[in-house]
Amino acid sequence: MVALTLAIPLASGSGVRALAAFGGGTAVVNRLALVGAFFVVFIPASFSLVLALESFVGERERTTLEVLLSTPLREAEIYAGKVAAVLAVSLTLCYGGLLVYCLVTFPGLGYFPLAILLALALSTICQVAAMVAGAVIISLNARTMRAANVMASFIILPMSIALQAEAALILIGRAEYLWAFALLMLVVAVVFLRMGFNGFSREALLARDVGLRNPWRRAVNAVRGSFEGRPGLLRLVWMRRTPMLIAAAGFPIGAVAGYLAGATNVIPANVVRPVLTSLVRTTNASGAIDEALLIFSHNVLAFVLVAALAILTAGLSGFLLTFAPGFILGFAAALTSWTFALSGIVPNGFVEIPAAIIAGGLAIQIGAAAIHMDPSGGWTARVLAAFADYVRALRWLVPALAVASVLEVLLG
Repeated sequence: MVALTLAIPLASGSGVRALAAFGGGTAVVNRLALVGAFFVVFIPASFSLVLALESFVGERERTTLEVLLSTPLREAEIYAGKVAAVLAVSLTLCYGGLLVYCLVTFPGLGYFPLAILLALALSTICQVAAMVAGAVIISLNARTMRAANVMASFIILPMSIALQAEAALILIGRAEYLWAFALLMLVVAVVFLRMGFNGFSREALLARDVGLRNPWRRAVNAVRGSFEGRPGLLRLVWMRRTPMLIAAAGFPIGAVAGYLAGATNVIPANVVRPVLTSLVRTTNASGAIDEALLIFSHNVLAFVLVAALAILTAGLSGFLLTFAPGFILGFAAALTSWTFALSGIVPNGFVEIPAAIIAGGLAIQIGAAAIHMDPSGGWTARVLAAFADYVRALRWLVPALAVASVLEVLLG
């Protein structure tokens, strides 16, 4: 790891200097220097995932976990020590590689993007912290190292998307975008750390078996059990009234945000106007049946995607289900008038908006169940129960969407 941390920055920095020496162009060299800085930071950061996956399940397989848990340390101290140990090694390698790269690349180049490098350094801390916190949770709950490696895909795939987004922001060359990215990664890291601290218990960890038989049968039984004894729609709405209120608040908040964005031209009108135009064209492009089916399928797809993304977004997708239509409504009102904008959601909005509030509230509940861990366990059961409530509610929400699509075509 140390050899790679030294070799990769030396090779990358030498390549940038060679390109500058042989006339690669100032703009190209400057952009390549930033990409190289991202590259030499990313490679050591990827080691943190391997180290974090080994933290608890590795000690279980090496039969040293009992010795660790028998110490007089508190649960929070053990967990914080594991996270801090992985972070210390990973960040030392990241910043060591970045320092070597800067010493090789930038002297005499006439270009030193201090603001971007500082933003990159901070985003690296937050990104590695999020990756480590998530991997330690996996190591805490996995029974074997093989299972931990398989479960690591739930971290690798989202983080790969985040890395691509960070690379694009670096190419743009705007430090403020990287600061915003660092803030987002910090929020994710705090959520993961909170989950790990709340869910860590040495008694539960020692009681967990190394392996269990018939995993498929247990999975089927868990899914079947999550649908048993669930409440009806009206009782479910009352039980989940807090997330329902959050989802309901998304529509007026989105309308105000959309109106301000359109009135102040924070978002240029030519960016949103094609969306509004395409919606108008869609409603007049075909017959009534095809039009109703198109609107209905679009709404059902949105409801399904909201539930599918609820865990990854910690329920934010449920809030966006009501915020996004409100934003479009407010933006349209800023371009025209509130009377014209509201006429586009009457009368179908009286059915579609309550359905979106219920679906959004249940999606927020899924996200809340996903980020809540308890020392006694039961995370899977809570998440499956939240998903079961959402699926059962679709029996009423899908017909409501069908009625709303018919009303939109006939009376809209």
